Amino acid sequence: MLQTLKITNVALIDSAIINFEKGLNVISGETGAGKSIMLDALSFVFGGRADRTLIRENESFMQVEAIFSSINPSVKQFLMQDIGIECEDEIFVMRKLDATGKNLCKINGELVPVASVKKVCQMLVDLHGQSEHLSILDNDYQLSIIDLFSKSTTKELEKLTERINEIKLIDNQIKQLGGTNSEKQNLIDLYSYQINEIENAKIMVGEFESLQEEKRTMQQFEKVNNALNCCSQVLNKNSFNASASEQIAEAKKQMQGILNLNARFEEIFNRINSTLIEIEDISNTINEEISKNVFDEERFVFLDGRLDFLKTLFRKYGGNEESVLQYLNITKQKLDNLINGEEKRKDLQIKREEELNKIFELQNNITSLRKQSAKELVKKMESELITLGMPNAKMDVEFKQIEEDFSYLGADKVEFLFSSNLGFELKPLNKVVSGGEMSRVMLAYKIVVSAVDNISTILFDEIDSGLSGNIASTVAEYMARLSVNKQIIAISHLPQICAMADANIKVTKFSDNYTTHTKIQELDINNIYEEIARLMGVKNIDNGFVVAKEIKEKSNNFKINLKK
Repeated sequence: MLQTLKITNVALIDSAIINFEKGLNVISGETGAGKSIMLDALSFVFGGRADRTLIRENESFMQVEAIFSSINPSVKQFLMQDIGIECEDEIFVMRKLDATGKNLCKINGELVPVASVKKVCQMLVDLHGQSEHLSILDNDYQLSIIDLFSKSTTKELEKLTERINEIKLIDNQIKQLGGTNSEKQNLIDLYSYQINEIENAKIMVGEFESLQEEKRTMQQFEKVNNALNCCSQVLNKNSFNASASEQIAEAKKQMQGILNLNARFEEIFNRINSTLIEIEDISNTINEEISKNVFDEERFVFLDGRLDFLKTLFRKYGGNEESVLQYLNITKQKLDNLINGEEKRKDLQIKREEELNKIFELQNNITSLRKQSAKELVKKMESELITLGMPNAKMDVEFKQIEEDFSYLGADKVEFLFSSNLGFELKPLNKVVSGGEMSRVMLAYKIVVSAVDNISTILFDEIDSGLSGNIASTVAEYMARLSVNKQIIAISHLPQICAMADANIKVTKFSDNYTTHTKIQELDINNIYEEIARLMGVKNIDNGFVVAKEIKEKSNNFKINLKK
């Protein structure tokens, strides 16, 4: 159950802590006081849409915290196995949103994605806003109602999912083998062309880089040629002065003449001699480079074309030589599978037919289970609707088959049929139901399904909309019945439901000298009498208290008898 809700900086609420009780909790207040803000806060902390416009004016963030107690074992198992969070008997959920849109979610102090928060809270709370009234008119939702009530379809749907995944895997394998004959031939032609193109290119690893380097050198031919000739003139004899080699040779000769004068001169002589040998070697190398450095126009054109061709291959088959060659090997294997994989294709086709038969069998079984569940669901909902003041209400479920071969949801399309008046034929629910009738249909559904689901808390946002008089009292009694085994949190305008509450919470709006605030207050017994009187529209406080007290005592007696 939801034990505590703490709201900070959400719209008109600057700070509020609300404690909920077991049984029926009723939230009331004037229109516009901020009841919807509480619902927005609950939706937010339960993993709903993060809306920055809800951050209170002049604040940098909003934050909502929720504490759940008496946790269902299946929720504990999910937390441990799927999220890796330890849980004893309480779950603490926190969600924060700042003005930049940054989202922070925690479960029991551990950072988690919003999706995990949403999944956990869906297992804990059935949040039924006003928009959910309309959801019962949707055919897909109607199908989910039948499945939720049935539960026997769950395992069959899991088996169906496995079979559909298997057949999709087979289809993918067949596609890799070429699909249909025309598709296969198209792939054979494509792969053959690609293989021929790559093989005829005769590319080698490192070729592109080597050719680029050669092209760069040829592009700088004049600069290279000038540099080499300059070096040659410096090192070799020219018409203006002695070459470097000749000058160093002269130095060697002069040093040789004084070797016997001092031992240090021998070291200098050896160094000069080594330098002379190195200079002569460099000179020979430069001369060789000069002889080779000839600009070949044909070679340059070839390099340019070859590099462009390799770039084209890289764009088509990979970013370098290794990737292109790897693509070549893979494509050869694909081509081999296409040409020689006919036997495998036949085996896959046989396997596909087998899987398809299993799918059809599961679909038929699921349809049969759904029809059985639909009959029981309709029967129970009709019984509840009679008690809710609709003695002539009739329901049925029309089944149709989907157009696709198979779907993860089975082969069924359903339509809820409804009539509230004696002698009128059943028609689609969304064509004939009124607003007040729809509230009662949804409430009947919630009561029937609550017996089979594991959700401990249901939140109703004005499910009593459009109801009054005796029907309002009946709905209040129904909520009391539902709250025996579930925690119910209901936003309501009806005095009968307010009087039936085990805990009453009032939302009011007020302004100080600076801004507007929403106040959330847990009511004591006198405040409860006052709120019941207000909802009844009784202006005389004394008379209002007397009537309110009578209604409250009557409600208390009804709840006492429920628990006997």
